[in-house]
Order: sequence, then C-alpha cells, then structure tokens
Amino acid sequence: MRALILAGLSLISVPLSSYALPNEVQYAIDAELDTQKNVIVGREIVQFTNRTGHALEELYFHVYPNAFKRDSNSQYQRDLQRMVGIRDLNRIYADPNDDAFMEIVSITSAGRPLSFSMEDTLLTVQLPEPLADDEPIELAIEFIYDLMEVPPEGRMAATLAIRSGHRNGVYTIALWYPRLAVYDEAGWHLEPYSYLGEFYSDFADYLVRLSVPMGLLVGATGTLQLEVEAPPRKILSFQAEKVHDFAWVASARYQAKELPWEGITVRALFFDQAALADRALEALRFFSEEFGRYAYPVFTVAQVEAGGGMEYPAIVMIGQGTEREIAHEIAHQWWYGAVGNNEFDEAWLDEGFTTFSEERYLIEQLGYPEDLARSSLRFHEPGEAVLQPASHYSSLSSYAAAVYTKASGILWMLRGLLGQETFDTILQEYYKRFQFKNATTRDFAALAEEISGQELDWFFDQWLRTTKTLDFSIAEVRSTSLGDGRYRHAIALERRGEAIMPVAIQLRYSNGKTQQIHWDGQATRAEFVLEADAPLQRVIIDPERIILEEDRSNNSWAERAARLLERFLWGLAAVLGSLWLARRRAAP
Repeated sequence: MRALILAGLSLISVPLSSYALPNEVQYAIDAELDTQKNVIVGREIVQFTNRTGHALEELYFHVYPNAFKRDSNSQYQRDLQRMVGIRDLNRIYADPNDDAFMEIVSITSAGRPLSFSMEDTLLTVQLPEPLADDEPIELAIEFIYDLMEVPPEGRMAATLAIRSGHRNGVYTIALWYPRLAVYDEAGWHLEPYSYLGEFYSDFADYLVRLSVPMGLLVGATGTLQLEVEAPPRKILSFQAEKVHDFAWVASARYQAKELPWEGITVRALFFDQAALADRALEALRFFSEEFGRYAYPVFTVAQVEAGGGMEYPAIVMIGQGTEREIAHEIAHQWWYGAVGNNEFDEAWLDEGFTTFSEERYLIEQLGYPEDLARSSLRFHEPGEAVLQPASHYSSLSSYAAAVYTKASGILWMLRGLLGQETFDTILQEYYKRFQFKNATTRDFAALAEEISGQELDWFFDQWLRTTKTLDFSIAEVRSTSLGDGRYRHAIALERRGEAIMPVAIQLRYSNGKTQQIHWDGQATRAEFVLEADAPLQRVIIDPERIILEEDRSNNSWAERAARLLERFLWGLAAVLGSLWLARRRAAP
C-alpha cells in the first residue's frame, strides 16, 4: 500500500523564487495523509546551494519523529527519564501498541541513489562527490512518517515536548519532513531532538502539496494557492517564502473564520473557541504597531488537541486558549518567525523577547495589572545562566526561569536603563534589520549599543552569562527638624549580591511632593543626606520595579501611619487583582 501511494505522488515542479541567504535552501514537498493508518507518505525535493565557504562531503537532515520511536533510547527518551522522572515510556503514547517514527525510503540526486544512515534524529547523506562552495545540488527524498496518537497530557507541548501527532480527530503536523540542518560560522548544528530546547533552521522557500480526505479543513504555513477536489480526497497547494519551517493542521471538527486587516488575512480554525480569530487579530495588530508590520500575507491560529502552545512560521497551535497563551504564541511571529535565532543555544532571543512582548500586550492592550502580567516581578535566580545551550539545564523549571522569566526581566531592565523611547527604537530596528535572518545575542547587543550610544557589555555579560544576584535594601532613615519648617533627612541604602545596577530612589513627603534621586549602585552601601521643607513620609527603591531583585520586601520605608496604610493597600490590591483575573477568565 505504501509503495503504491509513493508511486502515485508526483513532485511539484513549480519554480521557486530565490534570494540571498547564508545557504540557499528550497523545498518542494508532496505528502499524503492517510487517516485510517495515521501515516504521512511524502516525497520532497531539496535544492541547496553551498554558501559555507567549504566543500561538503555530507549533508545532514533532522528526522525529528524518530525521537518517539519505541525502544530507540533517543536523547528525548533519556531526557524524560532523567529530567522528568518518567520510567515507563509508554506514557508518551495514548495507545500502548502505537509507535512514531520516520522511515527514509530512498534518497537520490540526478537520479543516482545516495548512501545514507540514521542515528537518533539525525539523517546523514553521503554526497557522490564533494559539493564545492557556491555549487548547488538537488536531492529527492522519499519518506514515511508514522504519526502517534498523543495522550491527554500532550495537549500542551510543554508537558511532554510532544509537538506532532493526532488526538480526537485533530492532526497537528509539525517537524514532519526531513529538514536540512544549519551550517553557519560554527559549523554544522546537529543537536538531536530533546526534552528541553527547540530548533534552528535556515530561512527557505516552500511549495507544499497536501493530499487529505475531503472532509478535513486544513491550515498551514503560507498561502493557499490551489485546492482541487478529487473524491474521496482533495489536494491543497501552499506556498511560503522566507520561512524556516512548515507546519500544518487538519480536522473534520474544525470551523473556520477569516478576518482581513490591511492586506493580511487572519484565519482561525477552532472547535469551541469562537473568538479565536478576533483575539488573534487584536494581538497581531498590537505587535505590528509596536515592533513592525507582520511579515507574511496570511496568519493562521489553530486550536489543537495535541502539541498546543507552539509557534511555527505563519501558524500557531493553541491548546488551552488563555489570553496569555494566545499572546505569547502570536508574539513569536516576530521573535522566532520573522527574526530567527538558534533556539537551542540562545533560547532567550525568542522566548525571552516573546515573554516580554506578551507581558506588554497584557498590560497595555488588555489592562492586566503589572503584578499579574510581569513574571519577572516574582523572579528568583535559578542558579543557571541564561546564555547556554538548552542541554546544559538541569530541569524544565530552571530552563523556564532562565530563558523565559529572567530573560524577560532583562529586557524590562534594559528598557528602564535606556529609556522607553530608545528601547522601542532598538526593538523596531532589530526587527527591521534582521527580518528573515538568524540573529545572535552579539547582533542584538551591538545594535543596542549603536542606537543608545552606550557601552553595554557589562550589562549583557552580567545578566546573560552569570548567575550573580542583586538585592537593594533601605538600611536606615533618620530625619531631623532644623526649625522654620525645614528638615534634614539621611537615607542609608545597601546592596547585597555581586550584580551591580544603577537604581532610582523615590522620596515622598507629607506635603504631597515627590523627589527622585539616583544611586550608581557601585558600592555596597551609600548614604544620601538632603534637606526638604516637609517631613519624609515614604522612601521607595526602584519605584518602577525595573531591577531583577531577589527580594523586594525591603525596598520601601514608611513612617508609621503611612506604613499601616501601605499594608492595607497592598492587601486590597492583591484581593482586587485576583477578583479581576477571575472575572476576566470567566468572561466569554
């Protein structure tokens, strides 16, 4: 049956547009989804032009489905046992007799069979002769992807790192074809699929033709060029330019809603989240206004039963449908989608930037209180540096605390250090300058220095490459009456921890006036003495809560009456915040 299906597929021959890339890559993929056997049978043509500066004797492809192959002892399966404590790996399959894997049927170039081998999730292809720099090659690969039925706990990808499969008649198809590995200035990037960390790909052009049963609604990366019915199946052809992956969904359960916006089509596929298109458009508009226009002509947001909470170019998979999830995945269209990066080695560039963007959206567009929106306000140093490969983290919690929470806090802190206007200009220029490119931490730091005119190595080195901590506190406040309505106030501040940051201190007086002073934070202790025409009522370190601190409870001092009022207001704010969030979650 599989051989017959392969024979019936003809490879797409429509020419692809070309553009300058570090390595020029183009894919043309024909694939057929068999919903009875839950199998995808596919053929792909990969056109690759070597821009590495070196002759290549092999090409490498990621075959990620093999991470889930039974009894394969893959890196992913070892991670589950080591990090999550899952001893029985049957837990990742809904059906105890199920499996998931990719089989490579053949690889040819110019009609000539090529030798290949697979280990874990890496496919190595031996070239017939070394591929010289600037020389192109075209490979044809026939493959079979056996899809797994995902267990209920795999609805969100973060739980078991399952991103592709089917559940309850909904197909989430991601990481589903042999994808060329990246060769950059560091060489080949051949990391296997793992529990922590994500991916790294070259931007490429895709033409993808999908054959599915007629009853299914399909959403995918790119623009639908043609849909032809050939009962009992239909064929859909998609084209996507300047993307670094291609994902799709399919289900007979889907309803569809499309909304136009300034030449962009927002398409939602859903079963019970009827407001998904409107919520997606609201977020897309906000991020376009803040960072730069969304980069592609179509954006698809799909409710899924497996692999939710995941981003792919021009399409996102939504599992729970919370405002935070939707905002986060859509923000990834800027930080991951249009501006790429090595997500395995420098995850903060997509996850940290996206978390920061999501938090801004929740605060500025949806009206969330900062205490509910900003995760870094509850920050505690995880003890593992932000800038390191995902495989170096000891646990999911440490990874999340570093590359999501701390990384977002670093951007809030940089915004406070440079000023909102300068920081916003940096993000907008970063998006503009590195659109359809893979950026690095070095690129972002250099751009921040260029636009701000400041030397920032100390900032990025301290917060990205170390686990130094910081805690400001008010050691003592003394006030003396000088007569004639004048007062002298002495304020002693302390800095604990090895990290150093300048900080603002706000003074509030009994006559309603406020004053702000600044401390460079270099010393471990400083005392400020100043005179005023009113008693001092309150002192607050870092009133905008910009600094990543271990303990904010010692950041304020108040005279007795003000202290009692402050405690009451803090308690009231906590109660009101909880009620506000509960009402918002209950709203339709």
